[in-house]
Amino acid sequence: MERSPSESASNNNRPQLDLFELLDIDDRPTLVFDLTNPHGIPTYHNASLEKIPLLGLKLGTGVLSNSASSKDQEYAAFIEWAAESEGQLAQWSYCGLLWSSHVLRDHWKIVTGSEGHEHDYISARRRQSEAPKLGRARTSAIKRPSHSPSQSQIKSMSDGSLEAQIAALRLRDRRPLATPATDTSVISESIQNLKVMKRLDFLGVFPAIALTPHHKFFMEFDWASTGLGPIDSWSINLRRAVYFLFSDPRPAALYWGGQRTMMYNESYMHLAGQKHPGIMGKTFSEAWGDVASDLDPAFKKAYSTGEATVHDDALFYIERNGYLEESYFSLAIIPFLGDKITTGEQSFEKSEIAFYNPAFDTTRQVIAERRMTFLLLSSNLMSSSRNQREFWHQLIVALQPDHPDLKFAVIYSVNLDASESGSEASDLSHNRHWTLQGKIRFENPTPGIPIAATEQSMERFLPKFSDLVRSDSPTLLRTEDGSLPESIARDKSAKNGELVQTAVFLPIRSTADTLLGFLIIGLNNRKNYDRDYQVFIELLTRQLATSLASAVLFEEELRQAARDHKLLTKKLAIQTHEALENETRFRRMADLAPVGIYHIEPSGLMLYCNENYYELTDHPRDKFAPMSWLNVLFEDDLPHMAQEWAKLLSGEPVNFEIRLRRPFIAEDIIDGEQVEGYTWILAAAYPERSSDGIVLGILGCITDISRQKWMEGFQKRKMLEAVELKRQQENFIDMTSHEMRNPLSAIVQCADWIGGSLDKFECDKNNVVIPRDVIEGYVEATDTIVLCAQHQKRIIDDVLTLSKLDSDLLAIAPIDVQLAPTIRKSLKMFDVELQNNDISLRFEVDHTYSNLAVDWVKLDPSRLLQILINLVTNAIKFTTTESTKNIVIKLAASLDPPDNSTIEYLPRINSARDSTNGSAWGTGEYIYFNIEVQDSGRGLDEVERTLLFKRFSQTSPRTHVQYGGSGLGLFICRQLTELQGGQIGVSSSAGLGSTFAFYVRARRCESPQGATPTLPIDSLLIPRDVHPKLVAKSRTRPPQEMKLSVPRHVLIVEDNIVNQSVLSRQLKSAGCIVSVANHGREALSYLEKSRFWKGLETAGNDLSVILMDLEMPIMDGLTCVKVIRQLQDEGKIVGHVPVIAVTANARSEQISNAKESGMDSVVTKPFRIPDLLPEIDKQIGISSMRGLERSALSPA
Repeated sequence: MERSPSESASNNNRPQLDLFELLDIDDRPTLVFDLTNPHGIPTYHNASLEKIPLLGLKLGTGVLSNSASSKDQEYAAFIEWAAESEGQLAQWSYCGLLWSSHVLRDHWKIVTGSEGHEHDYISARRRQSEAPKLGRARTSAIKRPSHSPSQSQIKSMSDGSLEAQIAALRLRDRRPLATPATDTSVISESIQNLKVMKRLDFLGVFPAIALTPHHKFFMEFDWASTGLGPIDSWSINLRRAVYFLFSDPRPAALYWGGQRTMMYNESYMHLAGQKHPGIMGKTFSEAWGDVASDLDPAFKKAYSTGEATVHDDALFYIERNGYLEESYFSLAIIPFLGDKITTGEQSFEKSEIAFYNPAFDTTRQVIAERRMTFLLLSSNLMSSSRNQREFWHQLIVALQPDHPDLKFAVIYSVNLDASESGSEASDLSHNRHWTLQGKIRFENPTPGIPIAATEQSMERFLPKFSDLVRSDSPTLLRTEDGSLPESIARDKSAKNGELVQTAVFLPIRSTADTLLGFLIIGLNNRKNYDRDYQVFIELLTRQLATSLASAVLFEEELRQAARDHKLLTKKLAIQTHEALENETRFRRMADLAPVGIYHIEPSGLMLYCNENYYELTDHPRDKFAPMSWLNVLFEDDLPHMAQEWAKLLSGEPVNFEIRLRRPFIAEDIIDGEQVEGYTWILAAAYPERSSDGIVLGILGCITDISRQKWMEGFQKRKMLEAVELKRQQENFIDMTSHEMRNPLSAIVQCADWIGGSLDKFECDKNNVVIPRDVIEGYVEATDTIVLCAQHQKRIIDDVLTLSKLDSDLLAIAPIDVQLAPTIRKSLKMFDVELQNNDISLRFEVDHTYSNLAVDWVKLDPSRLLQILINLVTNAIKFTTTESTKNIVIKLAASLDPPDNSTIEYLPRINSARDSTNGSAWGTGEYIYFNIEVQDSGRGLDEVERTLLFKRFSQTSPRTHVQYGGSGLGLFICRQLTELQGGQIGVSSSAGLGSTFAFYVRARRCESPQGATPTLPIDSLLIPRDVHPKLVAKSRTRPPQEMKLSVPRHVLIVEDNIVNQSVLSRQLKSAGCIVSVANHGREALSYLEKSRFWKGLETAGNDLSVILMDLEMPIMDGLTCVKVIRQLQDEGKIVGHVPVIAVTANARSEQISNAKESGMDSVVTKPFRIPDLLPEIDKQIGISSMRGLERSALSPA
């Protein structure tokens, strides 16, 4: 910008002044900062600034160490503000001065400090110089320049520019400017702290907060007249304490300095009451002269120990709210360090102790707790009252202790006329009389308080008495309006005898709103009758009404209870008399009852039992103890009784049967059985229980059911016997039918063969030419017929013998006999059978026989030989198919029965049936004959041994390779041995053969003169050389339909060799091609090679039909046919294999079972070949039709 010529001329005439010469003579402290310097280091300061102790210490005259200056947050914040180029605050307060700044040429910043408008700068410097020089101990030595600038340097910078002047200023011969290095993080933190502190600062020239009236009062207070001095002279510690005081929302006071000068916040004004504002700035003793002595020990303790003290609920009487009020405060006295002071000649520094005093007004809480305690105590006392008299007494007791809120009490109760009851009385009644029940905290006597009064006299005692008693709520009485008489208003408990200013009248009513009394209570002069006081009085009124109503009600209940008791006593007497009569009647009935009746305690003690109970249980009549009745029970039933007893004790009724120790014996005999056994009783009991479910006793009865239980057992036994007998009969019929049909079938077939073969021979009228081989066949067929006849006869004999045994008709007829020769002769009957089967039989007589010199004895040889023949027959049957075929028969004798060392003898079925004790047996010495039959057969396993000697039992339900028996043989043997005083047994293991042994008892006898022993078994001997007669030639020719163009391929599956041979020969004679299998497994093996097996349809063996027996070893017929049908379903067998069952099981159930298992048809034995062949052709035809249908349905 260009200047005008006049301006240029004027400037040329101005003297050239040095800026710093002007600043050097300025009285204001000044700093100059180079804004281009990022370190914020002052470039210049004048001499006036050096006179400020704190700044002079840091600038110009000395330098703080880096660590010390970094800790001076106020200085760091001030330097940061002064060096800021823009955005800074307009003014800054530091070291008691208000600093402002100006910027020249956007390069230089000049900062000047001043005290403001109220004081000049000289006074400010004086106060600053008089201030304590804090922090000197931390300053380091002043740094001096090492050389002075030369004149040439000064001359070269004598330019008139501001930069030249500042550069020249730096080269002057003066002490160099030195400032501490500052930590920028510390400076930033300091600025933030000072900004926060400035917001709390209300003591400065420009307060940052809005001042409340209390703030203004505090600022305008003449602090210069106190020991603290004016506010602007206060130390930073005091200022901080004041800031904290005014920031505390709680009532709090601050005591500063040695005189404990007091200052407090706005919340404390309510606590100070009427002492505010007079106590502001006063010492503690001046402010609280009346209570200073009480708190002075607390201040001394805090001063000496440095520990805070707390006073909870301290009582103070404070003039506030217009009267001397009872107040309670919880306050604390907290010591802390104040300003440092110098004492003594050596300038010793120490810190003063200041006190912070927060206080809490707990008046309302303390008084409320006190009143609630009184209400609880009075409630506990009055709630125990049972009538009105006790209620008034308990009320007096409750009011007796001193209570600040109840200065005195006067209690009256109402008395009604006799004609007016409590329920009829009302507040409008004029017949009431009042009686003084008590007065508390009064001198006795007290004139003016009537002891008894009427309504009219009470009006003279209490003005407007009628209005008071009709009021529904307590009424306040005052001395000032005359409603409270002075005669009762004087507080006798106060030392100065001051009058009680107020009282309350409390009418006491019952819940029926009936007035029963009233109470006058003097109130506390130190508390206003405010809302809390009113609530307390209302609660007391309700408590009195409730407690009195409860007492009245209880009293009425007692009277009613007395009336009820009288009435109930009368009724009880009547009912007791009736109960005694009923008890006598029922006891008489119980004593005569036909069942046992009892009553037992839960402990088990018998309380009562009738006569029938004693007779039934045999319980001792004079011995009763807890659970003694258990001794009459059967021991095995005690656990059952324990279970039932537990149910009774748990409250559950029971009904059960149990046995007694006493046996049951009757005189009756039913079906040959004596009626006797256990004594059974039927017990029924139920628990008597109280209303809360506790069992009080057990009542019950017992009934003798012994005869019924015996009859139940008898019927059950008879039923089981009948069922078993029926089962045995069915089994017997099945087995007998089976065993009879088997030999009968062989007989019929042999006869058919003989008759059919004779038709083939040409003959004239007299002669028939028969080839030798045919003759031999006839002989063999004849032998077969004889053998089958013998077998049938043996079965018939067993059945007849069994019938005689069952009917007890079988008699033992002893004769004189020589036993060993008799046995040897009888064994000759087996010679032919033994030779045919290549079996070796050896008879041995043991040495014991000869040692005892046994000769003639008395016994029944026919029955003994019947046993022996049965055992030998069984031995031959089971030895025929074995590789080793040996049978050994041993005879031994002894004077005592043999032991069971090797043979396990069966126990005797009925020892009473021994007939050897009869007179027919003579008087000779007893001798026992033991006979063993040992074979090398297949032996018996454990299961088979258990079936032996049982009625209708066989070791296997099938016949073996030779004909079996009826299942009666061994059973009959057992019966016969027992009839002869002996036993029978066996010793056998599977695969090791068997040894059957029996013994009988006989007597020695003399040899009969001229007598020869006879063999009583002639009927059992069959001559070996028997040739049956040739039968005449049949006149009829065999039917032509028996011969087919296509031969029948028949597979016979039969385990019986005789039947297999006969049937095979007959079918061959009929033109059939026959194959045989001994059991089902062999039949399956044959099927695997036949045309029915898949893959062998053209190359396998031909097979048309299978004839299959049912009872076979290895695999029976039913199992085999099931496997065949399963293989057909699986496709392993192609087509349907015709299977005809050939069996002696002829019952309909057995035939149905066979067909259900897979048989196509069933042919029962005995049968004839002419009858069998049509069935074979029928099944072959059906199978062929099935094959054609299957071929038609299969794809081409």
